[in-house]
Amino acid sequence: MMAYLRPGSGRKKAPAAFLDRDGTIIHDRPGFYLTDPRGIRIYASAVKALKLLSGLGYRLIVLTNQSAVGRGYMTLARSKAVNLELNRRLERRGVRLDAIYFCPHAPDAGCACRKPAGGLVREALKRGRIDLPRSFVIGDKASDMRLADSFGMGSILVRTGHGRTQLLRKPELAAERPVRKDILQAALWIARHGSGRADKENRR
Repeated sequence: MMAYLRPGSGRKKAPAAFLDRDGTIIHDRPGFYLTDPRGIRIYASAVKALKLLSGLGYRLIVLTNQSAVGRGYMTLARSKAVNLELNRRLERRGVRLDAIYFCPHAPDAGCACRKPAGGLVREALKRGRIDLPRSFVIGDKASDMRLADSFGMGSILVRTGHGRTQLLRKPELAAERPVRKDILQAALWIARHGSGRADKENRR
């Protein structure tokens, strides 16, 4: 399990927005692994969403499965380079990420960090004072939602990336949490409700 963490981000306890990367912040092509930093394409709505969440007091923590490393499609160094380039591009547009954690293992590796396993969240909890009950997970896959459920966090499924396909395969996802068009609409939902839980009573 590898991590990028901005020094000093864990001094004050705060809720976190745990964010999936591919299909949530940046474009994702099914069956295609992003192995070159030059291929990063940030969603037009993502910068505004991240600024909104940060302004609301949420730490911005990216959690991403990167099995291309474990599958041998790219090196660990290249995977780090992709994450650091994403961070640099967001910084240039006024977004300050607190951390990027990624799992480099193949799906059959049996690791503790590949979502929906909770290793990435546990690492974040060790390195920063996070108000977990008020935190959210935003992502485009059932694995992101299951991760949130395992820690008692709120969750919002976005329709970008794999979101639409996931809903077709698992329509029950829509009955258990808010579903929004993209990360900006998810951030706006949090801004409106802001209680720290995307529960059934106010999920719409």
